Amino acid sequence: MALAAVALAAIAAWPSYYARRTAAEASVPTPAPVIADYLFRSRVVASAEANAHRNPDQITTRMLASQYLLRYRETGDVGDLFRAEHAAAQSLKLQPRFNMAGEMTMASAQLSLHRFRAALGHARAAMEIEPWNTAAVAQTASIDTELGLYADAERLLRWARPGPVTDPNLYTAQSRFDEVNGQLAQAHRLIRSAMIEMDDVMDNPAEARAWYHFRDGELAWSSGDMEAAERRFHEALDIFPNYARAYNALARLYWGQRRWHEALDAATRAADLIPLPETLGYKADAQRALGDEQGADATSDLIVAIERIGNTSGLNDRALSVYYADHHVRLPAALAIARRDIALRDDVFAEDTLAWALAQNGRWKEAAVAARKATRLDTEDARLQYHAGVIALHNHDTAQAVKRLRRCLELNPYFHPEYADDARRLLSQIQ
Repeated sequence: MALAAVALAAIAAWPSYYARRTAAEASVPTPAPVIADYLFRSRVVASAEANAHRNPDQITTRMLASQYLLRYRETGDVGDLFRAEHAAAQSLKLQPRFNMAGEMTMASAQLSLHRFRAALGHARAAMEIEPWNTAAVAQTASIDTELGLYADAERLLRWARPGPVTDPNLYTAQSRFDEVNGQLAQAHRLIRSAMIEMDDVMDNPAEARAWYHFRDGELAWSSGDMEAAERRFHEALDIFPNYARAYNALARLYWGQRRWHEALDAATRAADLIPLPETLGYKADAQRALGDEQGADATSDLIVAIERIGNTSGLNDRALSVYYADHHVRLPAALAIARRDIALRDDVFAEDTLAWALAQNGRWKEAAVAARKATRLDTEDARLQYHAGVIALHNHDTAQAVKRLRRCLELNPYFHPEYADDARRLLSQIQ
């Protein structure tokens, strides 16, 4: 009866999403109705807790961990990550060997906690148990990519190259790898295929389905397709209302276009759900642009408060460093935070964050070294390209500056409300 109630309650989310489909998407299979499982998550978690307490074996504890992870993705409650980690540890304690699902669940919890090296160890352990399991391969390759271990990720993905049948796990991992490696169009094609596959299965969690629409929107935004990005973010909200990720993405999109009222509304909605520094940064900028200096100052103070008391496991380090560097505040802290982040995962985005923090602290020579590392794969990210261009210009490398500044505007002319115009200004002065 509970399952039937879930199915009936959520069908309401289906028509509005379905109506948003474009003419080109009409040729793909009709999406399955959405089950609003998030409405019953707390009850499901409570049931899993009772079951694990009553019968604590490797399966019940691992299933409890999985439910905690689902609730974390829906609500952003970091406490659920620690609960998931504890429950997964119990599963692995009860069955230390050949517990592939337990290893993967632990890897997921630790990845979300930014314990990247520990997560990679568990992911590799799962892959050793079932080397043919594409979900285990995809998880390991994804963590390799986040750590900047691109050769390892490429080797795994080449071995398990997705075939004609769509595998959302592999497509997602390959898409992220391609995005980082300067293949944005290919990354976008893969994630769209995975999105269609996820939409075809009614039993998939609503948040998971919404994530693929959000992710497809992110890649559309990165390539400068504002209309498609906005549509995808709204689709994600149709599938999973109150999705903080989608509201945050809308806030960024409107922020870049200087649609300040819409940016403020989206950022406020996102921050009311999960007050991330990135989201609060969009809110503060919108408040200031609309003349609310007092409100903007209060929002900025909240960002600093999150750094000091609410930055569990350093989950917000990268966003904090970027915000401080962009706004020319707490610049020594921006650099210290960037160094802390790069010690955890030395990927191109960590190098970019470090490069920009160094630049804003006036350490342009050091910034150039980090910028070269950040651009070594020619990642098609407008902000990364802009940072590299400005740093090159300060180091008198005009050719590199022109290349990077042109590239950022080609990718997304609305990537930033100030830096996009600055890129145009600098190019006009150089040329």
